[in-house]
Amino acid sequence: MPHAETILGLAFATTRVQAVLLRHDGPTPTLLALDEWTNTIPFGTREHESGVRTFTDHLKSFITKAGVQPDSASAALGSEQTFILTLPFEEGISRLERNDHVRWEIGQYFPDANPGDFVTDVQPITNNKIDKWVKSISVSIRKQDADLIKEVIGELGLGLKVIDVDHFSADTALRYNYPDIAKKYMALVGIKENRVDVSILRNGVLESYSYHAVTSNQEISTCISSLPEYHRGLYSLSAYGPFLDTDLLGRIRRESSLLVEALNPLRHIDVADSLRLEETVSLPSYRFATAVGVALRRD
Repeated sequence: MPHAETILGLAFATTRVQAVLLRHDGPTPTLLALDEWTNTIPFGTREHESGVRTFTDHLKSFITKAGVQPDSASAALGSEQTFILTLPFEEGISRLERNDHVRWEIGQYFPDANPGDFVTDVQPITNNKIDKWVKSISVSIRKQDADLIKEVIGELGLGLKVIDVDHFSADTALRYNYPDIAKKYMALVGIKENRVDVSILRNGVLESYSYHAVTSNQEISTCISSLPEYHRGLYSLSAYGPFLDTDLLGRIRRESSLLVEALNPLRHIDVADSLRLEETVSLPSYRFATAVGVALRRD
């Protein structure tokens, strides 16, 4: 059995931050603390000293109040702060050729950027054996933003285990808490500020990813209700995000033909008795799907 470890999970949205402390010391993780506050870190700029200091003060207060010192931290950036592409690659393509192609794609979108300005990971999602190509998803984070997160975590004397994207951390929380997705054709929907992220999962396998710019709750609901038109046979969806609320959830349920569920990232996670007395535990759990998901990752 892996040794006991307490992970600080952080989810950076555009204007908000969610934080959790998750202890891994048995077959079931235990939630020790959770909270959220205004994000004062201005990603994408170099003028961040004041914002970092304010954020670090909030984070230190969160850890002190919890009375538990984490062993390490993992963080997830909002998808709007990253660059995500779905790309087809020929079977047998070398990693060097693949990386060169991804750098070329980044250069088309960011012509003034240098190749070293981004940190990129590429993962295959589906394999077309007939045409001999592999659909892959490429995720690129600005190195400047990744270094800033490392700096913030380093201020607390912690090592950084993982930097992820919020939507894929929520996917981790979904898979952990809903193992029956291995038998479903469903959507994972992240509701952000002015953006909706959508993953389509067939029998637990990521089939496609897309995002949609939105400016109102009506546009969010319309975007979601149209999913069955493009994905015939889609049965259900699981929604999460800091901009989801009960009114919007109700509207989505009324206007969509799908079975709509709010993702509960604590469904199969123990909650410490001390936390049950805190007001923060009454916050909607779907707001913390990303923070819990990134804290669940052990790689």
